[in-house]
Amino acid sequence: MNKVVKRIIGTMSIGIMTLGISLSANAQSIKSEKEVKAEKESVVLTNQTWHYNGGPSDSPTDASKYTLDDNEPCGITQETVCKLFAPASPSNPNQPDMSASVSLPGQPSQTITQRINNAVGGSSKQTNETVLSLRPL
Repeated sequence: MNKVVKRIIGTMSIGIMTLGISLSANAQSIKSEKEVKAEKESVVLTNQTWHYNGGPSDSPTDASKYTLDDNEPCGITQETVCKLFAPASPSNPNQPDMSASVSLPGQPSQTITQRINNAVGGSSKQTNETVLSLRPL
């Protein structure tokens, strides 16, 4: 009987140790998932300066017409976007994110596209916090 009790206790001990290891590994996995989610949520998009390379028939809201600023001059006549201050697109870091939100104190949020349209859409072309400078077409 003594041997049977020892075997039962030994088997239970191994089972409890296995259960403890399994729970510990699962807890570590859950912690890692939470850390990854926290890292994803804390990503802050950094604005960069972009140069508009489009021509007269192109739209300044077309992200494919921009390259990272190469210090190219803008000119004196102000007809369309020259320099744009916006974050890179998450899907294509070589283009600005036209749907990124711009929040200014005391004003409703707007997208980069809306800020471009505000700057070049009317008869008086005017820069803003997103459209840093304008150039001739």
